[in-house]
Amino acid sequence: MGRTVRYLVVPVAIAAALTAAASTPAKPRAAASLTSAKVVECTRGLTADQRQATFRAGMVKLAGTSRMSVRFTLEESVAGGRYRAVKAPGLGVWRKSRRGVRAFAYRQRVKALAEGSAYRAKVSYRWHRRDGSVFKTAQRRSKACRQTDPLPNLRVQRIGGRAADADPDKVRYGISVSNRGAAPAPTTRVLLWVDGVVAGRAAVPPLAPGQVTRVFLTGPKCGNGVGAQADTDLIVRESDETDNVRAGACPAGQ
Repeated sequence: MGRTVRYLVVPVAIAAALTAAASTPAKPRAAASLTSAKVVECTRGLTADQRQATFRAGMVKLAGTSRMSVRFTLEESVAGGRYRAVKAPGLGVWRKSRRGVRAFAYRQRVKALAEGSAYRAKVSYRWHRRDGSVFKTAQRRSKACRQTDPLPNLRVQRIGGRAADADPDKVRYGISVSNRGAAPAPTTRVLLWVDGVVAGRAAVPPLAPGQVTRVFLTGPKCGNGVGAQADTDLIVRESDETDNVRAGACPAGQ
């Protein structure tokens, strides 16, 4: 019942850098030092054209190498979720070095990044013989460029209830709401339903990270089950928009 959000990414401004062949032979290198993948620019802003990242991929020559090539895949994580590949013009293209260079580096700049997402580059590497065949491959991922501040995360922790003093057919429900995120949450409302019918809404005060509060609503006696939804008005941008709802059996104490 949370919001579903997806973002688009548009890559622009590609730049390449080559290191000329050295006059001395290349020394043997450990496997970890053959390649690199870095974030060299991560700019945040209020508008899409201000939000951009530049990734740099580097690799060095091996014995028998004529040319080297790299390919960038942009990966996006929305609201702390799993990283997924982003399809956009200019990505997924193999960029080749000149013949005979000792080291090769390439920069890929991506603009119009979405607020609230994190981005990283998956870089694939190839070493080519003189006839063009590939004799070695590798793959690395860069660190993330995060286009977001820490966010709150509201959750319904528990729904309890006991008979109301004034009316035996009514129940006073207690709803525990927590902020499991890394930023404060403003005043919101929680919705309660009983046996599939909305029983009411209650104000939830501002919550600091890690804070839990309990609010109360009087509703009909439960016969089948109860449920509640934090941030029912969908006014809070959260690190996880999928865990606002809790449902279960009728409270034992009603």
